[in-house]
Amino acid sequence: MSKKCFLFTIFLFMGVIMTPAYTQAQLPLEKVINFKLPSGLEVVLQESDTAPVVAIQIWVKTGSAYESETEAGISHLIEHMVFKGTQHYKPGEIAKIIEGNGGSINAYTSFDYTVYHVVMPASKWQVGLNVLADMVQNALFDPQELASEKKVVLEEISKDEDSPFHILSNTLFSTAYKVYPYRRPIIGYTKTVRTFSREDVFRYYKKWYQPANMVAVIVGDIKKEEVKDALNQLFPVSDTVSVFNPPQEPPQKELRFVTLNKPFKETYLGLGFPIPGVGKEDTYALDVLSEILGGSESARLNVILKLKKSIVHSIGTHAFTPKGPGLFIIQSLLEVKNLKTALKEIFTQIEKIKNEGVLSEELAKAKLNLESEFIYDQETMEGWGRTLGFFQVVEGDARRCEDYLANIRAVTEEKVKEVARKYFNPKHLSLVVVAPEEAQVKLTAKEIQSLWPSLLETKPPTRNPSVQKFVLDNGLTLLVKENHHLPTFAVTAVFMGGLRAETPKTNGVSNFVARMLTRGTSKHSAIEIATIIDSMAGQIDTFSGWNTFGLNGHFLTRFFPEAMQLVAEILREPAFAPEEMEKIRTLILAAIKQKEDRPSSLAFTQFYKTLYGNHPYGMDILGTEETIKKITSDDLKRFYHTYAKPNNMVLAVVGRVNANEILKTVKRLFGDWPKQEITFSQPPLPTAPNVPVSTKKILPKEQVHFVLGSLGTTMYAKDKLALAVLDAILSGQGGRLFINLRDKKGLAYALTFVHREGIEPGMWAVYMATSPQKLNEAIEGVKEELRKIIKDGISKAELNRAKEYVLGNFVIGLQTNGQQAMSMALNELYGLGYNYDEVYQEKIKKVTTQDIIKAIRTYLAQEGYVLSLVGPVE
Repeated sequence: MSKKCFLFTIFLFMGVIMTPAYTQAQLPLEKVINFKLPSGLEVVLQESDTAPVVAIQIWVKTGSAYESETEAGISHLIEHMVFKGTQHYKPGEIAKIIEGNGGSINAYTSFDYTVYHVVMPASKWQVGLNVLADMVQNALFDPQELASEKKVVLEEISKDEDSPFHILSNTLFSTAYKVYPYRRPIIGYTKTVRTFSREDVFRYYKKWYQPANMVAVIVGDIKKEEVKDALNQLFPVSDTVSVFNPPQEPPQKELRFVTLNKPFKETYLGLGFPIPGVGKEDTYALDVLSEILGGSESARLNVILKLKKSIVHSIGTHAFTPKGPGLFIIQSLLEVKNLKTALKEIFTQIEKIKNEGVLSEELAKAKLNLESEFIYDQETMEGWGRTLGFFQVVEGDARRCEDYLANIRAVTEEKVKEVARKYFNPKHLSLVVVAPEEAQVKLTAKEIQSLWPSLLETKPPTRNPSVQKFVLDNGLTLLVKENHHLPTFAVTAVFMGGLRAETPKTNGVSNFVARMLTRGTSKHSAIEIATIIDSMAGQIDTFSGWNTFGLNGHFLTRFFPEAMQLVAEILREPAFAPEEMEKIRTLILAAIKQKEDRPSSLAFTQFYKTLYGNHPYGMDILGTEETIKKITSDDLKRFYHTYAKPNNMVLAVVGRVNANEILKTVKRLFGDWPKQEITFSQPPLPTAPNVPVSTKKILPKEQVHFVLGSLGTTMYAKDKLALAVLDAILSGQGGRLFINLRDKKGLAYALTFVHREGIEPGMWAVYMATSPQKLNEAIEGVKEELRKIIKDGISKAELNRAKEYVLGNFVIGLQTNGQQAMSMALNELYGLGYNYDEVYQEKIKKVTTQDIIKAIRTYLAQEGYVLSLVGPVE
């Protein structure tokens, strides 16, 4: 299965066919070591000093598929409970210890496995390993902690009921699978989770959580013998492991169709066809077929249904190929009126492939994309560890990842056509539609079949490499950081502008402009641009925020000249074509509408609007229906050409590149772009409320989402450092809010403290999603936690843990070329300096208890605040 599926979740350029030298990706498997310890624990280890980071993962070979009907959800609950106390760590201590040593810890449950993972600074890897080993062998399952955590999981189940894609996915799986355990949601059901006793949980834990049923994956700056000695001490010989004998899924003989009406604004469509699981002969061709049909912007379904005909807002595919029987999935977001049209077009495209096959250019592009995903995933220790762990657990050998690539390269056009004919049978289709409550989906199984045309109807990163800065004569700032570990590079181009440059009448124009950049230039159409990008196995994304807009690109280094040529064309010659503009307008209006389906997003939008009043930060980055409908092509051009000037631009390039060659290229592509004067208006300063202000939106959801907070500070103020540390004290699994409100009181599954700085004062807030019955208790609980920290301050231990957490995660968050390019460019544009990441870390180290107390009293101790509520509120 492809990495894209696992994470679930034409060489054409400038009008000519190109045949660049094709160098097959080589995975660094010569440094991967496999061995088994006396305990039965399988170990996959790779020594790598490309970054001072170590990723440690413990894969337990059990997941929701291993559960009985009455055990549904018990694997996921155990994943929660191992954080709630072990023989050596009290409840709440695990996250504190990891974060206090600069690391991060988390876990996830799948159908076939459960994974516990940490990322640590290299000097603290043993701390991470000790904690994980204790979690997977010595969890206590205290009855009181279990009762509390069951409430948290029940809140999580309720939260999923507010998510259209969760509902779509769960319903599609329960429709496609009738016997195999994949038919049940991984999280379980309310009725089963409520019944679990300590004895039930402990019995399941002891049955499957044995060293002989685990795989330890360790990647990073470590030494084999040190790790091996530590593992032998931590994992004793295990008991006999039970054998998993799943039931066999019977063949599907007829079309299955389910329609649900839910309180959502959009229609969500899911199609599934049974396919084999991982490692089977057809799996590789199915991955390629998924890439060709819906794996990218230039894939067939995207081009026809989204870009050309605009009958869907989004569409994608993936071949789900787990240990058990798989499922080829097509998902789409659309308006209910387009449902039949969309289905007919999907079926038509499927039949075209079954009858006519695929183009050699499509096949080459799909293979290149699948191969390049493996290369890109090596940029982080945890990403490469995930790949090794998956292949070790699911296929029995981590080195099979190289076989996977070889098998992908061997897929032929005829094989793709063969698997399309073999598995895309209308009688084997499972189809699910989740529509708005008021929508009437008049569709029967017979009608669905009538929409299907017959075949006859169709014919190594270097540590701390220096950054070089160049300023062209026209004012363009170029930053270059050479990193020769992988044959990739990232490019970021950023302009000052964004929401801060908008007015109430032009609200949404910056985002509109950004989204239009890849939708056509004076030389290439939107489809041609998407095809060019995909032919290079690359990616270009555009963005727009509070203060800036721009683009990010990520490519293999062998395509550097072509990629930079395309980036320059997009930035200098955007077309803002009316026909493409109408397509984007439809998508933006749909996104505004879809906010009704995302109450958490709606709560923050409402919070910003109330807090900032007339300041631009109070507006929605998407705009409003009224403003988006009125924006013209001339408005887009006027905004873009006002702010897209070389003297208002920073261009950052990071990766396997040569700084001098880049400078020559950038001078050639951008040097004749004339410098122009630019002025920025000064928006009115926002004023913090001096009394509590409440705002609410009533929606028929399962949970109430609320945001409570006020104004914060600017990106230039010293206080922002204290707020970053305070965030770590309050948030995270070891934070006060998590422990006291989630763990101890079970008031919510989702909650966090957030802060955001701007050119003008930013904000701080606490976000929580809870049941309506617990709303008042939850709000009062948040206020009480804020009162406690205002009154009592923080301890030295809390300060040290939080600083380690901030520093550790900061380093972890800058592993990829793209992350570094974006950070450098923004820091330089804001006047902080391209090297501000290093300065920031040193300043965080110097934050004192007094700094935190000052920030608390300045921002959290005010009488006024904004409370934004969304959901079933009175």
